[in-house]
Amino acid sequence: MEIAMAVLKFLGGDSKEHNKVVTKDFNEIRNIIKDNAELSLKNPAYPISYTSTFLKDNSTVAVHNNTDYIETTTTEYSSAKMTLDHYGAYVAQFDVSWDEFSYDQNGKEVLTHKTWEGSGRDKTDHFSTVILLPPNSKNVKVVARECTGLAWEWWRTIINEQNVPLTNEIKVSIGGTTLYPTANINHN
Repeated sequence: MEIAMAVLKFLGGDSKEHNKVVTKDFNEIRNIIKDNAELSLKNPAYPISYTSTFLKDNSTVAVHNNTDYIETTTTEYSSAKMTLDHYGAYVAQFDVSWDEFSYDQNGKEVLTHKTWEGSGRDKTDHFSTVILLPPNSKNVKVVARECTGLAWEWWRTIINEQNVPLTNEIKVSIGGTTLYPTANINHN
């Protein structure tokens, strides 16, 4: 008679009789897990790894296959600070907007559009302000325009960035002159 073994690792959850798992009978182990697991919204369990073996010779099962995948990296921020800095020799306007997301009772995402209260207002040199963005912000958009004084192009857009990444510190700087403006967005 061959003995097959399965290794299960769980993160979280709780069990009343976890000390009882000193047996080689997998059916008994399965019943202990199933009957005594105390899982709830406040006490969830997630499988973090498992190993499958062949019953015939207890060798590890391996899948020799390749696939394409997309890796996603997530960074959590408690807040974000966006600094708008205008040091150009012209009148400028900034438009800053973003969406704040939350979830309804059914788990569906709900977006609330927000706009900085200074959007679209004329700013002269030297203007600087800080906008605090909550951590549930996304779809951050920054537009900066300069007044050229030219009859055929009174306002010129010098920054038009959609989906600005949310980082701890975002610095939006504009400078230069009416005919040769400069613009930069830095993330720290």
